[in-house]
Amino acid sequence: MTNRQIQISITEARNLHNRRYGRVPNDTHIEVYIDRHYKQRTTTVSTAEYPTWNEIILLNLPDVEHHHCLHVHAYDKDIVGKQSVGSAKIDLKPIIAGAKFDKWVHLHGPMHLPCCGEIHMVIRYI
Repeated sequence: MTNRQIQISITEARNLHNRRYGRVPNDTHIEVYIDRHYKQRTTTVSTAEYPTWNEIILLNLPDVEHHHCLHVHAYDKDIVGKQSVGSAKIDLKPIIAGAKFDKWVHLHGPMHLPCCGEIHMVIRYI
């Protein structure tokens, strides 16, 4: 078992694709994982056009050689379950090598459709 981790700061989102009919904003949360069997998420921010979390998530790095991609998913909470707003993948190799990551991450829809919004994230290897 390794003690290597990445620290993910999820601060805010903008221009998220509205999954609802009408003008009511999404009830949004963000889910992140390296290994799909171990996912973590933010709290749900209700009916915010520009949700703000300012939450920090720590994820263990199981094996850098085989698990070097961070999966990011934004969801809208529904009465029954959740709907995808968009997703992204972030290559962790440069971050592990020491590169700084403080960016607005572009989310894409199913089959890599155009941008569905952005999430501001800061990622550090610790």
